[in-house]
Amino acid sequence: MIHWRQKVLDLFQAPFSHLTLVSDPDQLLDDEIIISKIKEHGLEIIKFQDRASFRFEYESHYKKPDQSMNLIIVSNSADLVDLPFDLWSSAQKVELRKNNLFPQLAVNVVRQLDTRTLDLLSGVSMEGNLSYERATIDLILRHVYGLAYDSVHSLTDCLLLIMRWHELRCDVPEVIKQYLVEYLQSRKTDIPVQEWITSYHAFCQYLQQEWHRFVEEEFPKSHTFWDPSVRSALSLLFLEGVLLPVSIKHDSFPNVFSWGLYYDSKMQKQDTVKGLEKQLETLLSAVIDRRTWIQIARTYGKAKCISLELQLQEDDGCLSVAMEKEIEARFEQWLVDHYGALATLTDRNSPVMVHKAVEVLRLKEKDKVALIVCDGMSFVQWAQIEQTLADDYQYEVYGSYAWIPTLTSVSRQSIFSGEIPRFFYDSINTTAKEEKSWKSTWERNGVPSGYVSYERGLGQGVYERSNIAALTKSNTKVAGLVVDTIDQLTHHTIQGQLGLYAAIGVWLKQGYLHSLLTDLLDADYDVYLTSDHGNKESKGVGRASDGTLPETRGERVRVYRDVVLRDQAAVQYSSRQWSGTGLPDDYHVLIARSGEAFVREGEIVVSHGGTSIEEVIVPFVHIQKR
Repeated sequence: MIHWRQKVLDLFQAPFSHLTLVSDPDQLLDDEIIISKIKEHGLEIIKFQDRASFRFEYESHYKKPDQSMNLIIVSNSADLVDLPFDLWSSAQKVELRKNNLFPQLAVNVVRQLDTRTLDLLSGVSMEGNLSYERATIDLILRHVYGLAYDSVHSLTDCLLLIMRWHELRCDVPEVIKQYLVEYLQSRKTDIPVQEWITSYHAFCQYLQQEWHRFVEEEFPKSHTFWDPSVRSALSLLFLEGVLLPVSIKHDSFPNVFSWGLYYDSKMQKQDTVKGLEKQLETLLSAVIDRRTWIQIARTYGKAKCISLELQLQEDDGCLSVAMEKEIEARFEQWLVDHYGALATLTDRNSPVMVHKAVEVLRLKEKDKVALIVCDGMSFVQWAQIEQTLADDYQYEVYGSYAWIPTLTSVSRQSIFSGEIPRFFYDSINTTAKEEKSWKSTWERNGVPSGYVSYERGLGQGVYERSNIAALTKSNTKVAGLVVDTIDQLTHHTIQGQLGLYAAIGVWLKQGYLHSLLTDLLDADYDVYLTSDHGNKESKGVGRASDGTLPETRGERVRVYRDVVLRDQAAVQYSSRQWSGTGLPDDYHVLIARSGEAFVREGEIVVSHGGTSIEEVIVPFVHIQKR
């Protein structure tokens, strides 16, 4: 079977039309691989969302007298009547529909499938009449998701199936989810199947409580946790931090359950790092897309966080240098191939890139929402924060891609403006306009500015509820809060990431973030925690004295207004030119190589601005009370 992506790409073949309008209600072009392939042919893609913003982008960057590029304008509408007539009348038209890619399957099911499911479906042999809804769902459950749902006869079978269900990392359509729930309820009426399938938190809460009971009763032999397959699945949940180990009151315990118990903490941490490194090897051995890189960033962040803790205790068992180098090298190449495709992508769970945060929060349709931006927080720091929050909060952890260069004035400003950096050209060197931009973007989304709050400089000193505007103004519906402690500590550390880890540990013990989260949740906010960029420990290769860079000393990046000056500097320093995706035309970037910085030779700094996985992929976390 021809892969579904190839069927889409076949609609965009040379000779290319100067202007192509695409009707894409199923969002098939929300895929970094397809967009990257299209861009390889020199085509440019822009999204049509509203007439005003589209006109500005089109007139400013694409409608030029000497224009020779071929442009694709994508609308998520089922037809193209909303597009300006001057474009519609002269353009080639293309219609993209999922059901046209898989015509033998039920239309209403196929149109709800995400790209990961489509990838798996492309490799499945399809025989017989599958056009009925039930037949299509059965094919997807069995042969795409690998769920033998009709073989569930016991609690053990049910647990394994639901664990597998939550490992899918696919956006499963509601029609498939309900079919599975109804079938399992007819087979196992004494198990809360619907709650476990629809709520990962509810399922994990059951596992956590059952684990406590299992340990307290001294590992009864008849318990389902003794099943080897269940044990293996549980161990991964403990390794990832989804489930928390419990303290054991006696010295003897079955070694096969050591991952779920507190005993010799140093040895346990060493074993955890080894387990996470094996998990990284597995992830790196597969085909890696943007979602997989987020999994890698989270796993890598946790392994590095534990490694820093072990280093403070002067212990071995740290993440191998070879693994770090492999991740950085492969991520750097992936960015070259696919980063330019990310800016137009959307995801309903988390922003693909940080400037889509407002769009994602708006789709949540909550009465009150709070977005906390922990400036400078990487997945390494999130793993450290996660440890202090685990007893009181539960969370859904996703990830987003920061804007490169990973500077606060670029990437954080894009969060609060909801725009790509090209559109805030006049303020790209400052964050002074964030409050105005934050309120304006929410006004465009139907929330009057009087109901929107913005505050920065949080996180330092003693926490006082009365100092938080989002908590003292009763009419606030949307709150934007900048906690910049991590970024401040980053730029003042003199002991590398080890010193940063120790400093953040002191800050977390003071309880500022914990108190802020508690008060926001008590005030009925739907709370999200994210970052604008991460940070990277690097060694100096020599100072770069030219270029212009407000905001930082330029440890990891230099910015030039003239491309010739940038390219001349690239020859002089260990560095690489960045293509400037989404940046203003005269904003030319020179990036330090991984692990290097434009400072005195041999000096160790922790900074940001570059393209390492620790700087580019940042957490996006939905936080709730446990």
